[in-house]
Amino acid sequence: MTEAYLEELRDRVRSDRRAVTAPLLTFGALVVAHVLLAAAVSAATESAMATHLTALVYWPLAGALGLFALWQHARHVAARDGVGEGPRSYRPITIGYVVSVPLLAILFVPVLFVGVFAPLVWPAAVLYAVALKQHTRELRTVAKVLAFVGCLGGLAALSGNPWLFSGVELVGGLALLAWGLARR
Repeated sequence: MTEAYLEELRDRVRSDRRAVTAPLLTFGALVVAHVLLAAAVSAATESAMATHLTALVYWPLAGALGLFALWQHARHVAARDGVGEGPRSYRPITIGYVVSVPLLAILFVPVLFVGVFAPLVWPAAVLYAVALKQHTRELRTVAKVLAFVGCLGGLAALSGNPWLFSGVELVGGLALLAWGLARR
């Protein structure tokens, strides 16, 4: 077997491993965890400010944690299968995300406030970045749908009904989990 043939086989296996399931399950779990954390903070403090602060802090950290978990999972699968991470690695996405979050905090503080009033837009943006890097049409579609649902959540926030707001977010997270499990 020549090196070129082996590289062709590796490329074919890598393209077969274009995982849609792992990002959906990871970010679905993070969305559901955010709803539960926000409910716990809201019940414990009965302060809208504490709930908003939780959202401001949660999504930048949870996004980094989710991407790091995906990166480690991909490395584990690559080592197990013996094909390497390939060009669709989560490493550049994770590093780019970790570098850009402080920049967003310093230069574009209003962008972080999107996480307060439309929290699903944050994971939708991360999933869209993953979809672009991995050239995954299905994940791009999921990200767009999630962003749309996130905008509906923003409208629900304007209604002043916290249950409606949390319900929209919970439905989005459960939909990601269901979609990911269905793809398994």
